Amino acid sequence: MIEEERMLINYFSNIRKGYLLFSGGLDSVSVLGAALKAGTDIIPVWVNNGFNRCSFDEINQQALNIGASNLIEIVVEPDNTVRNNPVNRCYYCKKQIINSVENCDFPLFDGTTACDNNNYRPGKKALNEAGVISPLAELGITKSISNKLAVRYGADTKIASKESCLATRFNYNQQILDDRLFAIATIEKRIIHELGDYNVRCRFDDPDHIRIELGNESVFFKILNTVLLRNIVDIGKQVAKFVTIDMESSRPNEHDKYINK
Repeated sequence: MIEEERMLINYFSNIRKGYLLFSGGLDSVSVLGAALKAGTDIIPVWVNNGFNRCSFDEINQQALNIGASNLIEIVVEPDNTVRNNPVNRCYYCKKQIINSVENCDFPLFDGTTACDNNNYRPGKKALNEAGVISPLAELGITKSISNKLAVRYGADTKIASKESCLATRFNYNQQILDDRLFAIATIEKRIIHELGDYNVRCRFDDPDHIRIELGNESVFFKILNTVLLRNIVDIGKQVAKFVTIDMESSRPNEHDKYINK
């Protein structure tokens, strides 16, 4: 047992019960696994707001992998502020997610890591305002360490890699519309299924374009001159004028660099 794992288990040793915002990703898995090892009655909560790439069954399977059979699903309809997609969209989105579980009588935890303090994350403000507890960040545990712990606890890395927030695919101040959301979700899932590229990102930089970022150069060459490429274009052109493949591999949202933080 490494020191960070010991610290995390000890953190939960005196906590009788709590709720965990559970995404199915490796960070929240590491928190769930440590809490269970500490004997805490931890209840994972998955908030389904339609921006998810994973299904409930996949998220539930991830919880079961760690030994939790009590996953709660809460369905939330994103409000107009979230769908209007301001630069601090994540603040309002996270606030709505937290509000959906705020009536619980026990502490609410999440999987924010020490690394997340260094990025543009307006959602973290909502977490702080609501008093959500982030054990990994408090203990200085980085994403790389939490990922190792999650794998040790039995996480399915494919499920963890598949889950991703599709709202981040829309450049700020573009409305998040259901037909566009469905199109990019369909494209990404097709590429994941057929090419195994979990890092694919389909982005709406403006209303006319879908720009597809692929995980690496090998996927770029695999997709050329295939039926899959034709299908992707057909799906994309139902909601956009142009469907393009980026010459660079997938990366964090480029537009975040230009925000006055």
